[in-house]
Amino acid sequence: MSNLKLTKKQKEELQRLADEIMNLSTEVVKDYELTPSEISGSTVQINENSPFLDGEFKGDGWKKVIRGSVEEAISMIKNKDKDAAE
Repeated sequence: MSNLKLTKKQKEELQRLADEIMNLSTEVVKDYELTPSEISGSTVQINENSPFLDGEFKGDGWKKVIRGSVEEAISMIKNKDKDAAE
C-alpha cells in the first residue's frame, strides 16, 4: 500500500460513505427478512455446449435436458414415446 495520507476532510468523507453503505446493507437485510425472494440462493449457468446437457436429471419435472435443435428434441420424444408403448 502507498504512503498516501488522507486529510481530515477526506477521512470524514470516507467514514460518511462507509456508514451510508452499512446503513443501506442493513436495510437490504431487513427487507429480505420481511419479503424473501423466490429466486434467492445460488444460480447455475450452463453453456449450450456443456456436457451437463447430456445428463439425466431427477425431480422438478425434468426428464432430460436436451442439446440440439427443436426438431431433434421432437424426434427424441417421439422415439421415446414409441419405445414406451412397445
